[in-house]
Amino acid sequence: MRTRRWATTALAAAAVAGALPLAAADEGAAVRAAHDRRMALTIAADVPALGAMMTEDLTYTHSNAATETKAEFLAGLTSGKYLYREIAPKDRRVRVHGDAAIVSGPAHVVIEPGGQRTEIDLYFTELYVKQGGQWKMALWQSTRIPAPAAK
Repeated sequence: MRTRRWATTALAAAAVAGALPLAAADEGAAVRAAHDRRMALTIAADVPALGAMMTEDLTYTHSNAATETKAEFLAGLTSGKYLYREIAPKDRRVRVHGDAAIVSGPAHVVIEPGGQRTEIDLYFTELYVKQGGQWKMALWQSTRIPAPAAK
């Protein structure tokens, strides 16, 4: 019983001192930074840099349920099929689980393929995995948020 109390007290003291959540907080900040960079590179259509921060087996599922590989998604950016003007996440949540991290939340996305501006509100889930010391995007899944019903 004393050992359990001592361990609980030691863990609580470490948590209060910031020793335990600090590493997780640092990783969370690194994942947020990777997510911010990924969005900026997508808007800039910087295919080489974006491709370097994606896993080879990336799965990208758009809000219309169309699913693409890394090569297909990057080809869409290169060709202008996807022309992102804005990706604005709101209240995103970052959860780190070892060498995997989930970023999720609502976002407002503005796309303009072929000069046709479209604004989409969606909920996204993005998976990052740590490879070679870097956080890389492995999955994007999004669902459109329905417009509020007319009253």
